[in-house]
Amino acid sequence: MKSLITYMQKLGLTKGQIWGLGIFLFFVVFGKIIAFDGYLVAFSDNGISVMSAIEEPNFGIRAPIPYSANSIDKNNRKTGPWDKQDVSNLYYRHWLGTDSIGRDILAGIIHGSYLAFLIGFVASLLALMIGSLMAYLSGYFGNTGIRIPIRFLWIGVLLILVNTYFLFYGNVRQIVIIISITVMTAYFLHKRKLKLKVSTPTWGFPLDIIVLRLIEVFKSIPALFLILVLLPILGKPSYWNVIWIIALTRWPTITRHLRAEILNVRKENFITAAQSSGLSDSRIFVKYILPLSISPLIIVTAFGISSAVLLESTLSFLGIGVPVDVVTWGGILKEARLHLNAWWLALFPGLCIYGLIYLFNSIGDRINDYVLKSNRQYEGPV
Repeated sequence: MKSLITYMQKLGLTKGQIWGLGIFLFFVVFGKIIAFDGYLVAFSDNGISVMSAIEEPNFGIRAPIPYSANSIDKNNRKTGPWDKQDVSNLYYRHWLGTDSIGRDILAGIIHGSYLAFLIGFVASLLALMIGSLMAYLSGYFGNTGIRIPIRFLWIGVLLILVNTYFLFYGNVRQIVIIISITVMTAYFLHKRKLKLKVSTPTWGFPLDIIVLRLIEVFKSIPALFLILVLLPILGKPSYWNVIWIIALTRWPTITRHLRAEILNVRKENFITAAQSSGLSDSRIFVKYILPLSISPLIIVTAFGISSAVLLESTLSFLGIGVPVDVVTWGGILKEARLHLNAWWLALFPGLCIYGLIYLFNSIGDRINDYVLKSNRQYEGPV
């Protein structure tokens, strides 16, 4: 832990940013035991139970907040933080108020922090994986790095057409058979290609052009519009659908940055030496190129997390994406739109969204300043 804090300080993060990140992660990790409507540990005649809903045990330890995100207090619906509340004692008070059906706002915000982390971090991680793969294909191989023998090209086109047909019109058995034939054919062609003479006519597969055109297509379509189109296609609302779609909209940014880094180092002498030594292209990318691009990737990922949180909050505010019964920051904000006099429904989740976005954006700016400063020191005075 100490070494991690030291590394973050080395990247230029302030104590406030480190504390803010630590507090957010604390609620993410321990949120379920901070806000829980049962007993964390209950001792009864039947023994000891953990996270129990036993109403009257012999002895028990309760959570600091006696409400879960979906707990409903029928006696305190749409109650403000300073309003008179119908509770037995201060322990059961709703310190940040309740929504229109009696759910505790503080418990909802704590639960929403977990979903914000899950959606933001996992979506950014998936976007990082997709973007790194696309940047590797585009920046490292370019338009001529992968060459396909002409005689095999037509076989590949035919297999693609056959697979496409059976994917839409075939049954499961036919699809499995066709995919198996395709895999075996690809393996045979790969082995056959290794035995071909150098003079065999080949065609350079334009990976760089294809990836760049894909980036242009994704950048030309607003992310929110693309999400609104894709979510109904996926069917049942789920935050995993939201994660995949956000990752689908974020990978072009990562690909563009990483591709630029790859183009800068691809022609360096140590890369040429690694290629001459017989190392595979994938190993060269992972061992030599990717470590040089870690800092830019951290910057893009930090900004990506804040963008993912903002997108998820927007979707929840619009009432799409995540299931209706899942409490999120954007979902609480949606309640504020329906009840304009309930100011606490807008203030507290709004502050959380603003604070988290500001935190990750400021972390990205700090790391970016550190990288620029390191590059200037490396290059020396002009």
